[in-house]
Amino acid sequence: MTIKLISLVATGPDKPEARVNFRIPATLVRGPSETGKSYIRDCLWYLLGGDKPTKKFRESAGYDSLALTIKAEEDTYELRRAHAGGDTEVACLTTSVDGEVGREVIDEEVSALLVRNAGAKGMQLLRSRSKRGGVTGGDLRHWFLLSQPNMISEDPTAGVGTNATQRVAAFHMFLTGTDDSAIALIKTSKELDHIAGQITGAEQSLSRVRADLPTNTTREEVASALERVDEALNAMTSHYEARASLLKSVRDEILVESEQLKRAEGELTHSLAMVKRFQLLDEKYKSDSERLGATWEGVSMFQALEEVSCPLCGTASDVQPDPRQLRQGAQDNYRRALKAEIEKIVVLRKGLAEALEHEQFRVARLRVVSQGHRQKLADLEQIEKSRVNTAKYEFSGDPKSLAFRRSELSEQLARFDDEARLLAEIEKLKQGKKRPKTMLSRDVGDASIKVADYAKAYLHAWGFTGIQSILLNSEACDLIIDGQARLDFGAGKRAIFLAALTIAVMAHAVSNGYPHLGFVVIDSPLKSYADPKSKENRDVALSTVTDRFYKWLAQWEGPGQIIILENQEIQEEVKALLEPLEFVGDGGDEGRRGFYPID
Repeated sequence: MTIKLISLVATGPDKPEARVNFRIPATLVRGPSETGKSYIRDCLWYLLGGDKPTKKFRESAGYDSLALTIKAEEDTYELRRAHAGGDTEVACLTTSVDGEVGREVIDEEVSALLVRNAGAKGMQLLRSRSKRGGVTGGDLRHWFLLSQPNMISEDPTAGVGTNATQRVAAFHMFLTGTDDSAIALIKTSKELDHIAGQITGAEQSLSRVRADLPTNTTREEVASALERVDEALNAMTSHYEARASLLKSVRDEILVESEQLKRAEGELTHSLAMVKRFQLLDEKYKSDSERLGATWEGVSMFQALEEVSCPLCGTASDVQPDPRQLRQGAQDNYRRALKAEIEKIVVLRKGLAEALEHEQFRVARLRVVSQGHRQKLADLEQIEKSRVNTAKYEFSGDPKSLAFRRSELSEQLARFDDEARLLAEIEKLKQGKKRPKTMLSRDVGDASIKVADYAKAYLHAWGFTGIQSILLNSEACDLIIDGQARLDFGAGKRAIFLAALTIAVMAHAVSNGYPHLGFVVIDSPLKSYADPKSKENRDVALSTVTDRFYKWLAQWEGPGQIIILENQEIQEEVKALLEPLEFVGDGGDEGRRGFYPID
């Protein structure tokens, strides 16, 4: 994923449009100083999220807005920002079938847009040895939008200050395509202070734990004593379980005997109740038999009496009662009925006597059975009592005392364990606090060789054929030319060598699909080398470098887009190939004066 710059436009009320169209894959904007070449780079920096507003000068008066059109994959975006400041507005441009251009503002910051289309979304870079953060638009702008002061600066390529670490991390991301998410962070001062506080707290806890530890006693002794107590308790438990098992069998038998006794006594009570009922019934039968016998005797006596008249009124006996009652046969019938009733009662009493005898036998038998159950139950209860009393004196130790002792020993053992834990924690915290700072050395593999080879090929193409070796110092993010660091050369060569490095990094990253914006903007790579006041050794003629540089740029086919802002003249045959945008300045007769039209 890369970005291509399409056009830069400045607009204002009642002002003619100031436009620069960028060619792909290479654009040269050429002209004398003070025509607005560096201003183009400043506008790009500003529109791509930079904080520094563009300069104000006479020609820019009345222009209030800048717009940059870019293409990312299949999408086209317009980045618009006011000269006065504010955020950059991001809009997606679409073209209909009939050629009408639509513009839709999207909710995405320009920094996020750059990072996403550079292929660096979600990647993490070191901001310091103790902090990590996501890739930002500033990480990209620093390496790909080079100002004239950057080109001749004697400062490290990553710059100086708090952002240098993050810029170095971004440079390695371009080289390898990997980020810093796997690099272990070191502790910050705040984290070290926090660790110191944790150590103090742990040491105070250790003092409290040690204050509760028994004197002249080791953990091994406490553990051994606890083991002996556990053995005694386990032995007691095993013994009590065995005793409980024996008691359970006795108590099961007691339960059975109790149930049988209860059932036998219930049956006995029932039988005794039946005997009483049978005896009462026999008494009733006996009473009925005696009453019938008395009636029988009364009838016999009546029959033996003589008939006499009523002593009071003298009425004859045959006149007063029912005559039928006085006939001889009537009393006989009455006596026969009494006899039958008496015989019936006799039969009933005989059957009742048999039932009573059977029930009395059952009562006697149940009394014997109940007595047997009582005796057996008493024997079992005696056995139970004997076994319970035996268990009481089996052990000399008291289970309750042993349980208390075990609790005490367990607490002491836990304190010893707390002491060991706190000591280990304190040691770990101290090791973390004393952790030495290790030098960070990222492995870039053969990427440094490939980038150096690209840079060497470019410099040879630009006329520096005398260069024998070029190395890339990945830690310094800079080149070493024939054993000499780039920053040790004069300003002219520093600028040209930095241009070679910047383009080489782009070619390497884009060709490998690593994160990169896909374009570079370089302001005045040749100007310092052409400075007549410069006293540095020009081992290659200025004209040679200029002509070969422009010719090489005209033949550039990628990967990536190159935009060069330069002062040096260009040969006509190369101009025809490169088709540069030329500013003529105030002294020119024909052509565009500068970035802004002159009224």
